[in-house]
Amino acid sequence: MATLYVRNFPDELYHSVQSLAKTKNMSISTEIISVMEEVIEKQQRKDRQLATLARVAEHDQFFKPSIDGKDTTDLLREDRDR
Repeated sequence: MATLYVRNFPDELYHSVQSLAKTKNMSISTEIISVMEEVIEKQQRKDRQLATLARVAEHDQFFKPSIDGKDTTDLLREDRDR
């Protein structure tokens, strides 16, 4: 397992993590790992959602109404008559 050292970690943030860890009866390093896992999981979920929205937007362009205002039924009939 890798070891991570962080320089210039803000004192206020350290004390916040320390008190969080204490309330959960965890070590500071375990709490930091837990918080990082949550943040990374949240970011990955957000990235997947954005990718899904992008795919939906790509497909959405195919379902826009026609510019000339024709009914889709009329357009289908025209295609069949060709």
